[in-house]
Amino acid sequence: AQTYGFGAQWQKLDLGEIAGHDSPANNVTKEQGIESYKTGPPYIATARDMYAISKKWVEFVPKVHKAYPRLMAEMFAFCIAAAHLKLPHQMIDSMMISSVFSSGEGWALVDKIPIDGICEFGKHPQHDVYAVPSLIHYCQRYAIGDWFFSKRKMVKDFFTCESPLLMLPSADIIHEKDYRLFPGGARKELSEKARKREGFLVCTVLAALNDAARFFKDQQCVGGNLKESIFLLDKRK
Repeated sequence: AQTYGFGAQWQKLDLGEIAGHDSPANNVTKEQGIESYKTGPPYIATARDMYAISKKWVEFVPKVHKAYPRLMAEMFAFCIAAAHLKLPHQMIDSMMISSVFSSGEGWALVDKIPIDGICEFGKHPQHDVYAVPSLIHYCQRYAIGDWFFSKRKMVKDFFTCESPLLMLPSADIIHEKDYRLFPGGARKELSEKARKREGFLVCTVLAALNDAARFFKDQQCVGGNLKESIFLLDKRK
């Protein structure tokens, strides 16, 4: 499974109340929790193991949320389910990217892509040319120049027949822009590595959303709107 940066926080919960006082999850040390259970998607497992985890996961989620009614509750419940079943994970760092400043993520793969053309590569990844992580966990905000993405600023009716598509940055945006600008924030200069990471995410996420919208329109619409005219900068309020 992919490494996530929450350590062994799930062990601070009342595991006896959640999984039972005789649950093997109670016997996991902090070191073992960090080494084998700070997991998140993508997960790779046999169908048998994942089915067993899923059954306990569903059972534990309401209890975890009752004790910890915040984000991460469902992820903590997965960790507890795996620990309860004595199914430690082999942790992998390269399958996901999220925060451009985080360690334990697949940024080393992105960093290898030359700055010239990295935006176009993000729009149309080719793993046989440059291997890239399989998942973007977009719980962050990303910006390169004035191009911006945040899931909380995304158009709410995007997946409709009437909605246009997102405008996409130019192929050389990352080479040309050496700063980022978030809503209500100050302009921040970026190093080349930071430009590549921010820009790669902006280009990749916007293009992927357009691809998903095109698929939706192809399947559900007659003459769906394919004009690329939404610029999220206009949504900064």
